[in-house]
Amino acid sequence: MRNLFGWYRTRYLAPLAASAVILLASGVAVLSLPDPEGDTELASLQAMRHAYDRVVPGQTLEKDLARLGFDAERYHAVRLSQLGVQEYFMPATTAAFDRMDAVVRACFDGRDRCRALVFPLAPEPSGLMAAHAAPPGRMVFLLRHGKVAYKAVQNS
Repeated sequence: MRNLFGWYRTRYLAPLAASAVILLASGVAVLSLPDPEGDTELASLQAMRHAYDRVVPGQTLEKDLARLGFDAERYHAVRLSQLGVQEYFMPATTAAFDRMDAVVRACFDGRDRCRALVFPLAPEPSGLMAAHAAPPGRMVFLLRHGKVAYKAVQNS
């Protein structure tokens, strides 16, 4: 009889205990996730348009972007390295590469070490689903030698 209870414990209680541990760990993981609406802040196109217009390629320094309102930490900007810039701007065809802006193309030639800041833009508030819509676009600043060399607003 004692042997029968040992078999019962190992056969049924061990998987039950393992399931309880997994369920508990999953619950803790879900509860520890950051609030998706709490600390995520995206720049709105309307709010950033004035600051964007004040950025002058070739003159505005990288450190001046934050002073103008483009705070990379606050708005969760993506920082791209030289290779990231090439991947981001890589056109689909050679004809599109030939039409590419000369400043951007210079980053592909390897003459200059380029970096970029990509700011996702928040959807404009309009309607019930606007708060959950995908970002409508992004502002891109191509940086070369510590200055903004190229700027663009891209729609998704």
